[in-house]
Amino acid sequence: MRTKAIYGFLIVLTIAATPVFAQAQLSSNDIIVKMKTDLDLQDDQVTNITPIIEKYTVAFYDLQKSIEDGSINQSSIDSQRQGLQAAETQELSQYLKPDQLSLWRGMQNQMDKQKDKDNGNGDLDQYSNLPRDISS
Repeated sequence: MRTKAIYGFLIVLTIAATPVFAQAQLSSNDIIVKMKTDLDLQDDQVTNITPIIEKYTVAFYDLQKSIEDGSINQSSIDSQRQGLQAAETQELSQYLKPDQLSLWRGMQNQMDKQKDKDNGNGDLDQYSNLPRDISS
């Protein structure tokens, strides 16, 4: 029962926070603080995931920049984004408990959906209708 309450709270919190993410990408520090709170991370988990989040924040930023400046092949955007998400989740799975990892995936999916909605794309990526979460 507690897990459902936490998940419900997470969804509401994520939906409230995602417009900020859609307008300006969160810093790695913002993401870590949010994960620490929302996933109830221990200090050693924060220490272990910090370099992972920093690495993938830069990678997602670079991908977004390539999309905006048109230097990326549009047909590869979805696969690159999904590849980054899958690699990040794989690395995080070494340090997150299964329930924390599940909540993290839910947070990612909610941010993706909100970003698409804010971009006027509904639940589909503007370049593809490939599944959003290949790690499930």
